[in-house]
Amino acid sequence: MDCERLDDAAQVSVCAAGCPVCAEARERFAAIRAESVKQRRRFDEPDRYPYAAGKHTLHRATCREVEQSVGRVQGDDSIWMQGALTTFAHEGTTNSVWATHKQMMDPSEAAAWIAERVGPRGGTRYRLCRICTPALPVTG
Repeated sequence: MDCERLDDAAQVSVCAAGCPVCAEARERFAAIRAESVKQRRRFDEPDRYPYAAGKHTLHRATCREVEQSVGRVQGDDSIWMQGALTTFAHEGTTNSVWATHKQMMDPSEAAAWIAERVGPRGGTRYRLCRICTPALPVTG
Protein backbone atom coordinates (compact mmCIF):
# COMPACT_ATOMS: atom_id res chain seq x y z
CA MET A 1 0.00 0.00 0.00
CA ASP A 2 1.49 3.34 -0.98
CA CYS A 3 -0.57 5.61 1.26
CA GLU A 4 -0.62 6.50 4.90
CA ARG A 5 -3.60 4.96 6.70
CA LEU A 6 -5.57 6.85 9.32
CA ASP A 7 -7.64 4.95 11.89
CA ASP A 8 -10.51 6.22 14.01
CA ALA A 9 -11.75 4.73 17.26
CA ALA A 10 -13.86 2.20 15.35
CA GLN A 11 -10.76 0.97 13.49
CA VAL A 12 -11.94 2.03 10.03
CA SER A 13 -8.95 2.23 7.75
CA VAL A 14 -8.94 5.40 5.62
CA CYS A 15 -6.18 6.79 3.42
CA ALA A 16 -4.77 10.23 4.08
CA ALA A 17 -6.03 13.01 1.82
CA GLY A 18 -4.39 13.05 -1.59
CA CYS A 19 -3.83 9.30 -1.99
CA PRO A 20 -3.46 8.83 -5.77
CA VAL A 21 -4.83 5.27 -5.71
CA CYS A 22 -8.03 6.39 -3.97
CA ALA A 23 -8.34 9.43 -6.27
CA GLU A 24 -8.12 7.21 -9.34
CA ALA A 25 -10.81 4.81 -8.01
CA ARG A 26 -13.22 7.50 -6.78
CA GLU A 27 -15.25 7.81 -10.01
CA ARG A 28 -15.77 4.05 -10.42
CA PHE A 29 -16.60 3.76 -6.71
CA ALA A 30 -19.20 6.53 -7.08
CA ALA A 31 -20.81 4.77 -10.07
CA ILE A 32 -21.09 1.47 -8.20
CA ARG A 33 -22.41 3.33 -5.20
CA ALA A 34 -25.11 5.15 -7.23
CA GLU A 35 -26.30 1.88 -8.78
CA SER A 36 -26.33 0.27 -5.33
CA VAL A 37 -28.50 3.04 -3.89
CA LYS A 38 -30.91 2.59 -6.82
CA GLN A 39 -31.09 -1.17 -6.26
CA ARG A 40 -31.60 -0.71 -2.51
CA ARG A 41 -34.53 1.62 -3.17
CA ARG A 42 -36.01 -1.00 -5.51
CA PHE A 43 -35.51 -3.66 -2.81
CA ASP A 44 -37.74 -1.58 -0.54
CA GLU A 45 -40.60 -1.95 -3.11
CA PRO A 46 -41.04 -5.73 -3.53
CA ASP A 47 -44.54 -5.38 -4.99
CA ARG A 48 -43.17 -3.27 -7.82
CA TYR A 49 -39.85 -5.16 -8.19
CA PRO A 50 -40.66 -8.78 -7.28
CA TYR A 51 -37.53 -10.32 -8.82
CA ALA A 52 -33.84 -10.15 -8.05
CA ALA A 53 -30.87 -11.62 -9.86
CA GLY A 54 -27.23 -12.20 -9.23
CA LYS A 55 -24.87 -13.32 -11.97
CA HIS A 56 -26.63 -16.61 -12.72
CA THR A 57 -29.54 -17.03 -10.31
CA LEU A 58 -33.06 -15.60 -10.31
CA HIS A 59 -34.69 -14.97 -6.91
CA ARG A 60 -37.88 -13.56 -5.46
CA ALA A 61 -37.20 -10.08 -4.11
CA THR A 62 -38.15 -11.32 -0.64
CA CYS A 63 -35.58 -14.16 -0.62
CA ARG A 64 -33.32 -14.14 2.44
CA GLU A 65 -30.27 -14.43 0.19
CA VAL A 66 -31.26 -11.21 -1.57
CA GLU A 67 -31.72 -9.39 1.72
CA GLN A 68 -28.19 -10.39 2.77
CA SER A 69 -26.57 -9.09 -0.41
CA VAL A 70 -28.61 -6.04 -1.34
CA GLY A 71 -26.65 -3.68 0.89
CA ARG A 72 -27.46 -1.59 3.90
CA VAL A 73 -26.44 1.61 2.10
CA GLN A 74 -24.63 3.73 4.66
CA GLY A 75 -24.60 7.53 4.35
CA ASP A 76 -22.13 8.83 1.78
CA ASP A 77 -20.27 11.12 4.17
CA SER A 78 -19.69 8.57 6.91
CA ILE A 79 -16.21 7.43 7.94
CA TRP A 80 -17.38 3.97 6.92
CA MET A 81 -17.88 5.13 3.33
CA GLN A 82 -14.41 6.67 3.27
CA GLY A 83 -13.08 3.35 4.51
CA ALA A 84 -15.06 1.54 1.82
CA LEU A 85 -13.43 3.72 -0.84
CA THR A 86 -10.00 2.90 0.58
CA THR A 87 -10.73 -0.84 0.57
CA PHE A 88 -12.19 -0.69 -2.93
CA ALA A 89 -9.29 1.36 -4.30
CA HIS A 90 -6.50 -0.72 -2.80
CA GLU A 91 -8.02 -4.19 -2.70
CA GLY A 92 -10.71 -4.03 -5.37
CA THR A 93 -13.36 -5.43 -3.05
CA THR A 94 -16.95 -4.47 -2.40
CA ASN A 95 -19.23 -5.44 0.46
CA SER A 96 -22.92 -5.22 1.31
CA VAL A 97 -22.45 -2.21 3.59
CA TRP A 98 -22.18 0.03 0.52
CA ALA A 99 -22.56 -2.13 -2.61
CA THR A 100 -25.51 -4.14 -3.85
CA HIS A 101 -24.71 -7.53 -5.30
CA LYS A 102 -28.17 -8.16 -6.73
CA GLN A 103 -30.23 -6.50 -9.45
CA MET A 104 -33.83 -5.81 -8.44
CA MET A 105 -36.24 -6.17 -11.38
CA ASP A 106 -39.86 -5.71 -12.36
CA PRO A 107 -41.46 -8.61 -14.29
CA SER A 108 -40.54 -7.25 -17.74
CA GLU A 109 -36.91 -6.70 -16.69
CA ALA A 110 -36.80 -10.23 -15.25
CA ALA A 111 -38.19 -11.63 -18.52
CA ALA A 112 -35.48 -9.78 -20.46
CA TRP A 113 -32.82 -11.05 -18.01
CA ILE A 114 -34.02 -14.62 -18.64
CA ALA A 115 -34.14 -14.13 -22.43
CA GLU A 116 -30.51 -12.96 -22.41
CA ARG A 117 -29.57 -16.22 -20.71
CA VAL A 118 -31.28 -18.64 -23.08
CA GLY A 119 -28.92 -20.16 -25.61
CA PRO A 120 -29.57 -20.45 -29.36
CA ARG A 121 -30.90 -24.00 -28.94
CA GLY A 122 -33.10 -23.15 -25.98
CA GLY A 123 -30.73 -24.18 -23.20
CA THR A 124 -30.73 -22.03 -20.10
CA ARG A 125 -27.66 -20.32 -18.70
CA TYR A 126 -29.32 -19.35 -15.43
CA ARG A 127 -30.90 -21.14 -12.51
CA LEU A 128 -33.79 -20.52 -10.15
CA CYS A 129 -32.98 -20.08 -6.47
CA ARG A 130 -33.60 -23.27 -4.50
CA ILE A 131 -34.45 -21.29 -1.38
CA CYS A 132 -37.28 -19.11 -2.72
CA THR A 133 -38.16 -20.99 -5.94
CA PRO A 134 -39.44 -18.00 -7.94
CA ALA A 135 -42.11 -18.44 -10.58
CA LEU A 136 -41.01 -17.30 -14.03
CA PRO A 137 -42.39 -13.88 -14.95
CA VAL A 138 -45.46 -13.77 -17.12
CA THR A 139 -44.77 -11.88 -20.34
CA GLY A 140 -47.23 -10.55 -22.76
